[in-house]
Amino acid sequence: MIIFTHRGLEPSNPDFYPESSYEAFKSHLERGFGIEFDPFFTEQGVFVSHNPDLKIVGGRIATLDEVLELIKNSKAELNALHLKGKFQDVSYLDILISNLKNHPQAISKIIIFDVKPEAARYLKSKMPNIQLAPSVAHSFDIKRYNSLVKGTLLSVEEAIKYKKDGLYDWVWLDEWDRADKNGKEKMLYTAEVFDLLKQAGYKIALVTPEMHNTASPGLLGGKNHEDSNDKEMLFKRIKEIISLKPDAICTDNPEEVKNL
Repeated sequence: MIIFTHRGLEPSNPDFYPESSYEAFKSHLERGFGIEFDPFFTEQGVFVSHNPDLKIVGGRIATLDEVLELIKNSKAELNALHLKGKFQDVSYLDILISNLKNHPQAISKIIIFDVKPEAARYLKSKMPNIQLAPSVAHSFDIKRYNSLVKGTLLSVEEAIKYKKDGLYDWVWLDEWDRADKNGKEKMLYTAEVFDLLKQAGYKIALVTPEMHNTASPGLLGGKNHEDSNDKEMLFKRIKEIISLKPDAICTDNPEEVKNL
């Protein structure tokens, strides 16, 4: 199982480098983890930052070229490039393709996720060997949040349909929380969902529950994933997730997940 660190975070290490900094990515790659990172397109170039306000990163902000060079020279088997919905127009895709082609040895070490079908078709037409993944969510989460992420969320059924078209190699599962309509509970990370996706030929990557504390509380109105309310509950749930045998996990807690 591959472990991706989430945008250079490591909250269990209080002396660690600032998030999305060159130093954080370098440390994680040197320790054998894959990295999850967010290209941010500006008039000055493509930088790597989760937050559009580059001034708050706090460390040395890396360019996409620098991160790709780190990946190329690392022993990390695979890394996850988050292509946000707002950067999936052809003009941005051409810039991304140009950057990737400048680092051909890094391409096989990357999956690009959160990719809409139309963007996936374009990327595959230009780079047939690139590994792509849609973001797959529960139907209730799609209804609540898809407009906020520019329409990148697909259902399990839609992902299976697009697999037949040859667009995607992976799925990127995202269980936003446990709340369902009418006050009921739901789960996306289940043996049934995994079986359906694996039978379709997918490799499965997913995010652990605590990432909805650090990644997108704004989208949730400040509400966290219920399984991340305390560490005991969180790691109990992560153990359950590991038992489902995903191919990759993206987490804020790479060392703890490695030990599990």
